[in-house]
Amino acid sequence: MSSNHRDTARYLYAIVPNPEGGWLPERLDDEIYLIKGRHFAAVVKNAATSSPVTGDRQELARMLLAHQEVIERVMAWTPVLPVKFGTVAPDGGSVVRCLTNGAAAFADALQRMKGRTQFEILVTWDPEPVFAAIAANPKIVELKQQLMTSAGAPDPVAVARLGVLAKQFFDRRREEVSDVIAEVLRKIAEDAVTNALMDDRMVLNIALLIDDQKAAALDDSLETLDASYDGKLTFRCIGPLPSYSFATVELSFLDADKIARARRLLELDVIQDAKTVQAAYRRLAKLVHPDTSGGTDVGERIAELNDAFTTLSSYVDARGPVLIAVNRTEPAFAIGDG
Repeated sequence: MSSNHRDTARYLYAIVPNPEGGWLPERLDDEIYLIKGRHFAAVVKNAATSSPVTGDRQELARMLLAHQEVIERVMAWTPVLPVKFGTVAPDGGSVVRCLTNGAAAFADALQRMKGRTQFEILVTWDPEPVFAAIAANPKIVELKQQLMTSAGAPDPVAVARLGVLAKQFFDRRREEVSDVIAEVLRKIAEDAVTNALMDDRMVLNIALLIDDQKAAALDDSLETLDASYDGKLTFRCIGPLPSYSFATVELSFLDADKIARARRLLELDVIQDAKTVQAAYRRLAKLVHPDTSGGTDVGERIAELNDAFTTLSSYVDARGPVLIAVNRTEPAFAIGDG
């Protein structure tokens, strides 16, 4: 880690095994490089802000794609644990602390993912023929006839009911198809995460964790499914991918000023252990209780104590200001959706 940038915020892409012997370059390009710990390294770039994520959906999608592209480049060299999109460490020291404190969790996750790869399966259809078939449903036909034969302008409530009923039929039909496909795919997967559908064209968006020995079985299953639906569905397989849905590193960095304020509120010079924090909280909570203090700002003071207790408890549990977890998560966007 360059001492010139020690206090610079770092955007994190991935955690990888520490690359001894230089088999993974220390710099991927002019911006992206490694910060090494004892057993693991972090793929990072310098960040100008502590929160690079924008509210603009198109820009957010572009940033997510760039984030994933970096991770997938690294995957060509080594197993990776993706870091949650948008994660920024306040400085290089926080990254090193993360690598140290999270070593056991990272090792366990990489062992669980060993010999397994994520694939994203997107199934789409043309919704127009489905809606056309729904229009011929007797219940829909009956409602339409009632609207056409009613005197004056159609009843808005009846029109809304027709729309709701048609959408219910559509969703039910899509669910029937997706359930059949998902059942087939889950039989060959070690794990699966069903993701949200973006629009009426999508039937199924599912992430599969596939044993490397079963990659051919996945291809065979997709071909069989494609043939069984006689071209009415489109199957798209994206992968191999890093373990976005099954082992994503989630990091939270406690602000130093917030920790100092929490210590002052709980009147702690030294944060020794969880029992010390709990004892200080209980003592002060009794002092500000309405029956004891008689103050008018009891609610505000209790809220401050609760926040301080939560902050310092997290600090103690994490053995420092970095909270670390490796979680099975659902991506914010469908990977590869366009």
